[in-house]
Formats: sequence, C-alpha cells, structure tokens
Amino acid sequence: MVHPLMLLRTGMGLSHPEYARLVAERHAGLGHGRMAARREKVSRWESGRIVPEYTAQLAMADIHGVPAGQVGRLGWPHWLYLALGDAPLRDEQWSGDVATAALRSSAHLAQSTSASGFVLRGPALAGHLRAAIERAAAPGGGTVGDGWPPAVDGLEWVSARVAGLEQQFCRTQLAPAALYVAALAEHRLAVRLLAAAGHDRAAGRALLLLGARTGLLCAWISSALGEQARAERQALAVMRAAAVAGDRALVSEAMLLLGLRHLEAGDPGDARMLVRAARTAYPDRPREFAAVLHNVRAMALAREGDAVRADRSLDRAAEAALGHGRAPVSDAGSDTGLERLSLDLARARVAVDLRRPGLAVQHVDAVTRALAVPCSDGMPPFTAHYLLNVLDAALALGEVDRAADVIEQVVVVTGGLPPALGRQFRERLDPLVHEPLVRRAADLLTESGAV
Repeated sequence: MVHPLMLLRTGMGLSHPEYARLVAERHAGLGHGRMAARREKVSRWESGRIVPEYTAQLAMADIHGVPAGQVGRLGWPHWLYLALGDAPLRDEQWSGDVATAALRSSAHLAQSTSASGFVLRGPALAGHLRAAIERAAAPGGGTVGDGWPPAVDGLEWVSARVAGLEQQFCRTQLAPAALYVAALAEHRLAVRLLAAAGHDRAAGRALLLLGARTGLLCAWISSALGEQARAERQALAVMRAAAVAGDRALVSEAMLLLGLRHLEAGDPGDARMLVRAARTAYPDRPREFAAVLHNVRAMALAREGDAVRADRSLDRAAEAALGHGRAPVSDAGSDTGLERLSLDLARARVAVDLRRPGLAVQHVDAVTRALAVPCSDGMPPFTAHYLLNVLDAALALGEVDRAADVIEQVVVVTGGLPPALGRQFRERLDPLVHEPLVRRAADLLTESGAV
C-alpha cells in the first residue's frame, strides 16, 4: 500500500533527506524546538514502522496546509489524506493503492468544500472515463492486494447495514443530513478496513466494493444536500474504486451522478459524454437507470438548443420508465411515482430551455403537486433539490407568485433546508428581493434557519 506521506513528498519533488530537513526547519520555526533531520525517520514514517511525534506531525501539517486541529481529530496517517486533496482523483494509475487513496481522501471531505470547481472536465475527463471502462472490463480485474487476509468476519454485518441505508435513499423519514452522517460513518469504517495492512485478493476486492458502495451513497446524499463539489469528488473516487474492483454497475452509476453534476453547473457536452460512458460501462442496465440516462441526455441537448433530439430522448425516457411515451402524471407516493416525478422534472427543464412556457407550467405543476405534502413512508432525499429546479423554472417563466409559493412549500415539506441548499435558494431570490412576495419568501428562509 502506498503511504500518503510518500505521495505528498514525491508530489513536492523532495528526496527523503530534503523532506527531513524541511520538517526539521518547520518544527523549529513553529516553536517546537530542534529535531534531527534524518532521512531514516521519513523512510520509517512512510513504511508504517513508526508514528511521528505529535509535534513533528504538526510541522508536516503546516507544510501541507492542514489545520492543526485535524491532526488530533483524525490521527496518523488519516489527516494526511486531507493534504492529498484531489491528487488521487487525477492520478493516471488505476491500481488498488491509488483507488484506496482516492476513497480515503473522499472520506474526509469537509462540508461545502472550498474546492468548488470541477476536478475533471473536457479531454481530461474523457481520458478517465475510457480508463475506467477499460479497467472495469479487463480480464482479471477486481483483484487487489496480496498477503494475509484481514479479520473481516463482520463484513457481512456491515454490508447489511449499508443495504439498509441504500433502501432508505429512495424514500426516507430521516432528514438527508442525518442520513449522510450514518452513510459517512459506514464509509469511513469500510475505508479503514480496506486500508488495514495486508489483505488477500478476495477480501481486498470485497472491501474495495464496500468502500465504493458506501462512497456512492455518500455522493448521492451530498448531491441531495446541495454539496455538489463534494458529491463530484466522492463519485470520482467511487468510479476509480469500482473500476479496479471490476463492478461495471457501480462504475456506471458514478458516471451518471457526475453527468448530473456537469449538467447542473458545467458543460452540457461533458454531461452527454458521461451518459455515453455510463451506457458503455454497463450495457445491461435496468430500465429505471436507462430512463434517467435518457432524461439527462434530453436536458443536456435542450441546453444546447437541440429540440428534436431532446424530445426524442424524453420519449425514450418515458418508454423505458413507464412502457409508453405519454406525458406522465406524478404521484410521489409510489416507486412508479418517483419515476414519473423524474420524468416531469426533466420535461419541465427541457421546456424552459427550449422556451415552451405552456409545457413548462404543466410539468412544473405536476412536480409541485407530487411534493405537496410529506408521505407517511417518507420523502425522497432529493425533495428540496427537486423544488430548487421548480424555483428555477418559475423564475425563468417570470412567475414571481409561483416562486414565492415554492419557498413556502420547501420550508413546510422538508422541515428545514441544509445550509448549502438554503444558500442556493437565497441566491435565486436576491435579484428580485425588491418584490414584496419575494422579500417575504426570503424572510421565511431566514426564519426557518436555512440561511
């Protein structure tokens, strides 16, 4: 297993003696006293044979820009993955070591990560998609590690807990933030087991897949919370880990999530590229998954002004989800209702982008009716995110009254917005805050604690 300190040191282009001198100088500069600058120390740290003294760790944290508080909170060597940042996600090596490093970095992403831009886009993204597809389909793919098997007697128990969280993702009575805390705890446990010293090929693959599953769940919930930069980074880590483990379905789902991220804030061409990659990675996808891919493609094409192909993709989405191409009527109280809700939302966004106000209103109304009141068995974690799209449509149509109603609905139905989504709602309202209805809606957001 490549030690994160080695990745950081070599990333700076420093030898063992050079890094030892740098740590000693920073140690003295921070007021911790003199320490011997011996290359053997760095070598032993990287081999895992010894743990650096706490003050030496503080010196290294200062070098790599990690807050001192994280050193004590996460411990050695876990805080080092904060310093790695996006490096494992960009790495061109598709090995078990790099996949593990990527998952570990994703396990400690902060809320509202300051790195808000895209990690990969355009040609760089295309190269990673090709590599992921090839690695997932490679003969002998999915073997990871060597040596003695770890103690994974509780792996089935952990996997069962994760399956329970996955079932709650479509509809849950928990607040999305609480669901994320539970999913992140399982993800960190899976990653810690994966990073344990020594594992055989079978156990290594099982742990890598568990880390990918928990990471994907965290990525979807991050997206539902409006933490889109964090969701992208988690999805990229999952795509790499799932490809190394040889699970094409997980690879494809991570690509879908990335496609939605690029659709929201990136290049629609990149979103369509991710849809194509998701289809290639997992040709035997279920109809529900195929429907979502068609929806994403339709929305990307509409953003590019291609009405003919956007309409065709919407028809294919309806055929895949419902077995026909008719305009759906939403009812979020059933699984079929969730598929119809997704279709209505896609049709509304396509209609807005293609300047079809009549159709946009029809489908916006269907979405708002479906999410009018909480269901007894819970609401989709994406409820607030869906209503943010409804708000965008209302504002694009110039319907201030409808926009104000959406704010009241999202506060009542969700019981409170997570901070990142609350900021996004408020940003939409700020240009129109001079309107009395909009000002009252903005005040309601503030009173609810969303902003």
